[in-house]
Amino acid sequence: MNNEGMNSIFEQINNLKKPDSDSKEKTIDTSKDTLREVLNGVSEEIQRVLDANNFTQEDLCRITSMSQSNISKIQNGKVVPRIETLHKIATATHTRLVISFESMEGDDQ
Repeated sequence: MNNEGMNSIFEQINNLKKPDSDSKEKTIDTSKDTLREVLNGVSEEIQRVLDANNFTQEDLCRITSMSQSNISKIQNGKVVPRIETLHKIATATHTRLVISFESMEGDDQ
């Protein structure tokens, strides 16, 4: 997963902090948008590794023993995949799943 995708994940984690009572509604809406960005990033990464390996969804289904429906839902952002599922996809596409925490404050820290 590229740095942009990882930054989106950590932005979502940051938004999961307990909101102040004044800004509860605004934080929830932002969190939903951020989750959508994270899911879009996951989808883009899966498509990138499928393309790099010249795989179709059907190929991925066959080598992961996952249903086409589940893979489609992940790629369309309809479900949040478990880390185990992402690892299975990474293994099948000859890639390594990487998750990292990066500062959102800037490079000077």
